[in-house]
Amino acid sequence: MARLIYSLCLDGYGSRKIAKYMEQSGVKTVTGKDKWSTSTIERMLSNEKYAGCLITQKSYTDNFLSGKQIKNDGEVEQHRFENHHDAIIDSDIFERVQRKRCSSI
Repeated sequence: MARLIYSLCLDGYGSRKIAKYMEQSGVKTVTGKDKWSTSTIERMLSNEKYAGCLITQKSYTDNFLSGKQIKNDGEVEQHRFENHHDAIIDSDIFERVQRKRCSSI
């Protein structure tokens, strides 16, 4: 499923068109739904974990009593681990999709 989504993106499909394609093809979401949201597609296309990479400290807890997660905008050092786990998407394909997405914004 993820490979198909990345392939469609490289073929020029936007997230709305990918969602429509998945629905028309009868592909269910990971939660078993028939309807795909564009935000799910966008999240999948931008998630480095599909390429076997792990980035830690994307968010952090400022106050352990509240437990509230805060998006890390440079307040806490992040760590990137390449080849952390088996990749679903080749890293070259992942990077090509990121460049394509950035150029279309």
